[in-house]
Amino acid sequence: MKRYISCVLAVLMALSMLLTACGSSETPAADGATGSTGSTADGAAEGEEPQPVTFRFQWWGSDARHEATLAVIDQYMKENPHVTIEAEYRGKSDREKVATELVGNQLADLVQLDYDWLGDFTTAGDYFVDLNTLTDIIDMSGFDMEFARSYGEYNGKLIALPTGLNANANIINKTLAEQFDIPTGMDTQWTWEDYLEIGKTVHEKDANKYFLNADSVTLYFYVLSPYLQQLTGKEVVGDDYTLGFTAEELTQALDYIGKLYEAGVVLPASEANVFLENPWTNPKWINGDFVTELSLTSTMPAELQDMPGEGSAFILPMMENAKASGITVYPSQLLGISKECECVEEVAKFMNYFYNSEEAGVILKDCRAMPPVEKIRNLCAEQDLLNPAVVQATEYAMANPGLKPNSNSGNSEVEEIFISACEQIAYAPTDAANIAANTISQLEKVVEAMKEEAAAA
Repeated sequence: MKRYISCVLAVLMALSMLLTACGSSETPAADGATGSTGSTADGAAEGEEPQPVTFRFQWWGSDARHEATLAVIDQYMKENPHVTIEAEYRGKSDREKVATELVGNQLADLVQLDYDWLGDFTTAGDYFVDLNTLTDIIDMSGFDMEFARSYGEYNGKLIALPTGLNANANIINKTLAEQFDIPTGMDTQWTWEDYLEIGKTVHEKDANKYFLNADSVTLYFYVLSPYLQQLTGKEVVGDDYTLGFTAEELTQALDYIGKLYEAGVVLPASEANVFLENPWTNPKWINGDFVTELSLTSTMPAELQDMPGEGSAFILPMMENAKASGITVYPSQLLGISKECECVEEVAKFMNYFYNSEEAGVILKDCRAMPPVEKIRNLCAEQDLLNPAVVQATEYAMANPGLKPNSNSGNSEVEEIFISACEQIAYAPTDAANIAANTISQLEKVVEAMKEEAAAA
């Protein structure tokens, strides 16, 4: 991904220089306010009516998130009739789409981002407004700024703010679990072997039922990655561009996933991957044929809503003598302003409303996990607007945090290689050693290229 962005960026920069040389007489706009959306300039003289302004806001998520976000947008536009916000939303994140829009100067003015995209994006160019310059508009006093800066600040610039506090946390269908005499309390200590043995029993008792709702993507992020972290105490790619595991350790982790497939703990990949990255849309989840689902606190409310019966949070398995918990605590997403935006101040005013207004807070609730601003979090708790499972899972994650994710492990090519390995083991569950060797070979090439690119930057 980094090489892809860099190549496209180089072409665009060359084209820009050519156009400038051909005699463009336009005056360059100020930093952070060079535009592409056709919006008018910010502000109005004192006593004058504000000028009409239009900007684009892009995000992804569940229907529940869409509905809440659209309601906040509508409320803001009613209170600010000079503002038109064009909503652009989709069902799942799409790094390739956002990367292409970045280098093509087509990105929305306000955009939702994943934390693990930012390392790639900031290496490739300077695409986002520094929110440090907007503290007179965006009240950041309610944020945990150490947390916000650790994920949203690059090269001394705060390019995005978190939309919520996220963590990997499983969901359990308590109604279905009780039919199989499976314990559901958060105080139950689970091992990876427990998952395997109990999951095998579920499918043996009822061939239509599966213990774990997972696809190749979720198996990497919520099984393979935490398994390796517990085994090694390291991220999969270190800050020093070395792999954080041996061939034997990766073989062990992949072999475990192979056993999940062999024992019928998870749905066959040919069926599960139809709903890749959106396992909660699988009709078998909606019909109550899965006992548990690998999840995040940011998506739990919608997933629980789609599931029949009573649902709750469920703890991550832990191996004996684990060197790390494998529980990742990080922003659910972040919001940033494109440097191509023509109306930075107006977008910042909306961001302030989105994060800090009580009106927005009680609408958004936990649609992006636990609200990042303390007063909004407290307000939602006082009004019982937060899903108990989200609260429970977040509290557990905060009490048992694992390693802080690094940008090298979040590199898109690295992730794609691991996801491919999880798919391969589904079709060759006894071939973990060969798949591990091939995976490491691919990773070493990608990581070496990352190291060279970082040295040249």
